[in-house]
Amino acid sequence: MSSEKLVKINCCLTDKNGKILDPYQPNAIDYINLTPLDNKEQKQVQLPSGALRDTDRLIVAIKGYIALFIGDQRISEPIPFKTKKYFYLYSPKGTNLSFRVCNFKCGITSIYTQNNSLTKLKIKVNLATLVHSEAIVNLVIPVMETIPADTKKEFKIKPECINVSKIFDQCLFSNEIEIIYQEEFLKASVYQYNTFSDGFKKIYTSEDELIQYGNQGILDPSQVSFFNLYINGILQPKVSYNLAKGLLELNTTDAPPMNAPITLVFFTLKNRKGTIIPAETYQYNAISDGVKREYSDLDELKIYGDQGIIDPQEVSMVNLYVNGVLQPKVNYKVEKGLLTFLTTDLPPQGVPIIIEFITLKEAKGETIKAKSYTYHTQAHEKNTYTDQDELKIYGDKGILDPQNVSYYNLFVNAVSQPHINYSVEKGLLTLQTEDMPLIGAPISLQFIRVTINSNESSRIYYK
Repeated sequence: MSSEKLVKINCCLTDKNGKILDPYQPNAIDYINLTPLDNKEQKQVQLPSGALRDTDRLIVAIKGYIALFIGDQRISEPIPFKTKKYFYLYSPKGTNLSFRVCNFKCGITSIYTQNNSLTKLKIKVNLATLVHSEAIVNLVIPVMETIPADTKKEFKIKPECINVSKIFDQCLFSNEIEIIYQEEFLKASVYQYNTFSDGFKKIYTSEDELIQYGNQGILDPSQVSFFNLYINGILQPKVSYNLAKGLLELNTTDAPPMNAPITLVFFTLKNRKGTIIPAETYQYNAISDGVKREYSDLDELKIYGDQGIIDPQEVSMVNLYVNGVLQPKVNYKVEKGLLTFLTTDLPPQGVPIIIEFITLKEAKGETIKAKSYTYHTQAHEKNTYTDQDELKIYGDKGILDPQNVSYYNLFVNAVSQPHINYSVEKGLLTLQTEDMPLIGAPISLQFIRVTINSNESSRIYYK
């Protein structure tokens, strides 16, 4: 990341989903009273009148979220912060504590980069809070009442009791929280089962695997994060098949055409504790009419699903396939309920349009975000491809370093390739097959980086 971009990074208070909050609104920051019920620690203070009063030593936990932004674009997941404060306050029995933010500032104090990429940030949150001890009390006030009379109005004063909030004491305290933020990415394990259709059967087992590409068979779907089935290069809806360890059963009326490639790709991501991170996948399926530029929930083929086009903000990542070919991000726009093609040419009539939604969840149920970049090129007579071969109309980042991503997929003419068929290093893709792709065939090398936040309040100051 260049220094020109770094100066544009801002820090804002957000909720747990990354929505910007006004810190001065109630409940934007959580204050939790941790004072023990049998708290007996007190301190005597002198009032301006000269009288002495006992104040209680109280403990409060302070929690919230911040996120990093460049302009209106959020570039980080919500980063939790927490601290606690000890303070003295006169709070007689029956009173409650009321907290109000008086000042909130969040800023980046240090930026660390490596190879022009952002690696670590030091963030400082300054917070000033006004706390009251208060209770609802009865207040007697005089009220004027009219007395009916024959000749003139008469009035009398009578007492009336009303409920009001009484403040018994208040104090102002501040916290300075320093957060070291570092974005970590998870490495994924990817395995691909490959076979060919014989044109007749609809049940395939581990024994049908083409062992020149791998010999692990059909993995247990409960032991991976998610999986995809491609037949003849087309991503298949989940309702079209059943999957169990060692067994793939197609639910379609017809068997795949003879020699059509059948590919099962298994993706496994684990958290720091080594626990598999589960994923939810959903596919929106439609058929192009050759004319429309926009497709909505109404165009969905309901035999495959009825969730419509999901809000991309609520999932980890989105892929679009047209006639089996993974589409460049610049070619389309996805929003809740709507897919819009941004290309001059539209998909031909009758070709399948598939939007794949993948949602990875943390243990607390929060969605883990993933970033993807796809290198696009066309096959030529050589078996090597470099950054110079990239179709710049779709992107200009070149072939990324595979060590800095979670996993990658190679599609040649829409068919997912076994990893044994190629090698990837920064700036270089090498095909290791004897037969070369047809000249002009689309080649898409997709890189996915699944990120989690690594942050710690390494130093916390109380004022």
